[in-house]
Amino acid sequence: MGKMDELKEIAPKLSKIKKEIPFGVPENYFDDFSARLQMKIGAERITLPNQQNRIIQFLKPALGLAASFALIFMLVYWPLNSFTPTEVANSTNSGNEITDSEYRSMVEGMDENSFYTLLEEPAQTVQISDDDLLNYLSASVSDYDIYMGTEN
Repeated sequence: MGKMDELKEIAPKLSKIKKEIPFGVPENYFDDFSARLQMKIGAERITLPNQQNRIIQFLKPALGLAASFALIFMLVYWPLNSFTPTEVANSTNSGNEITDSEYRSMVEGMDENSFYTLLEEPAQTVQISDDDLLNYLSASVSDYDIYMGTEN
């Protein structure tokens, strides 16, 4: 038994179909094929994005990343710069040192004669007794201030 006989037994409708290729090339298809191909290539060249758009597309993620780093830097740097230890130290001055602004206000409030007299006077050493010091501290400084001063 041949293969054709087997096919007729198994699938009689399939064996009746003609065995020819159903696809074909239209007439004169290859006569003007090169002209049509050149037209399609020219149209694709026109629609390709120009070089500047490619550069922008390439740099867009890098610029976004740089902008986000700048934003994070400003969000972190500005608060830290506002509250640096020097500012905190100046704001918690214990009164032992005179700041520049306090010194300027004292000097600006003086008249010329008082200022020159202050400069010409020799430095005087004043002896303070222990009782005078104790009386001054008890009158002007609280116990809490004394306690905080001893911890530092």
